[in-house]
Amino acid sequence: MLLNKFDTFLGKLLETITTIALSATVIITFLQVVYRYALQQPLSWSQEVLMICFVYSILFGSALAIKNKEHLTVDLYDNPSKWFSRILKTVEFIVVGVLIIVLIYYGYILVMENFASGQILGILPVKKAYVYMAVPISALFMLYFHIKKVFT
Repeated sequence: MLLNKFDTFLGKLLETITTIALSATVIITFLQVVYRYALQQPLSWSQEVLMICFVYSILFGSALAIKNKEHLTVDLYDNPSKWFSRILKTVEFIVVGVLIIVLIYYGYILVMENFASGQILGILPVKKAYVYMAVPISALFMLYFHIKKVFT
């Protein structure tokens, strides 16, 4: 019961982050077009904010897709036997799990290296590490939901 509340909370959190990031992407893109073509004064910061919003919406949306089992699947066999289907699901679980762990590991390294270097985005005074932080954090959510699939 407590785990269900936690899952509901995580799902709502991921939906909120993804919705805010996608909404900001649409609004800023619209503003960028208006300012560039109607007012002849392009927004200097818009490209970087769009990139940040897009990255966060994609990565946290991917975690949400794992939670809701909405990733693209391809059926290789029409009617596989029960044992063969179980083998395929096991291989799928291992491959996806390994890729998620790689995302966590190398995402963490990327974030730490960028914090150490202190690099900032071009115009915005935001460290690149905060943008890259979406990779290991979303991968942790992905890993949680991926492991949870085994127990359901």
